[in-house]
Amino acid sequence: MSIDSVDPRTRVRQSRRTEAELVEAIREDEARQGRPMTPTERDAFARGFFGQEYADEIRMLARAGLLDDDDGGEG
Repeated sequence: MSIDSVDPRTRVRQSRRTEAELVEAIREDEARQGRPMTPTERDAFARGFFGQEYADEIRMLARAGLLDDDDGGEG
């Protein structure tokens, strides 16, 4: 079975980063900085950590026709 024949919703769930990976990445970044992140920094870090992945998922779901285009599309 090719990846294109798999339901995009299943591919999204399988490819998503986990919270455990986020915690590990935050700890590594804090170790590099030599201090704990502030709550605001952690929030920004998490948004960046997951951001591109979610944007990619939206594009994949749109290509598969699973999202409505009633809002007039991008841009």
